Amino acid sequence: MPSVKDPLREPHPFAAATEWVAKITTVGLEMVLPAVGGRFLDRRWGTNYWVLVGLVLGVTVGIWHLIRMTQPKSRKRSSKGDGSSGRGSAGS
Repeated sequence: MPSVKDPLREPHPFAAATEWVAKITTVGLEMVLPAVGGRFLDRRWGTNYWVLVGLVLGVTVGIWHLIRMTQPKSRKRSSKGDGSSGRGSAGS
């Protein structure tokens, strides 16, 4: 029987589903709320472009966040593939 501290233990399906619901809700709100705020500003100031600015900004941030969330967590940044650690120089 696996222990509670076993790092290879799979999360409960309900926990995984709840995590994804939270992620989807976050991305959805990131896309919609800036447009809603832009609509509010347009009505308040008598303009008609803030909703478009909010929509473009919201969709851009939402897609960027979606891409970041779906990338594997085990990715480590390499130091440009040259094998050096980037610390110091050879002459020092």
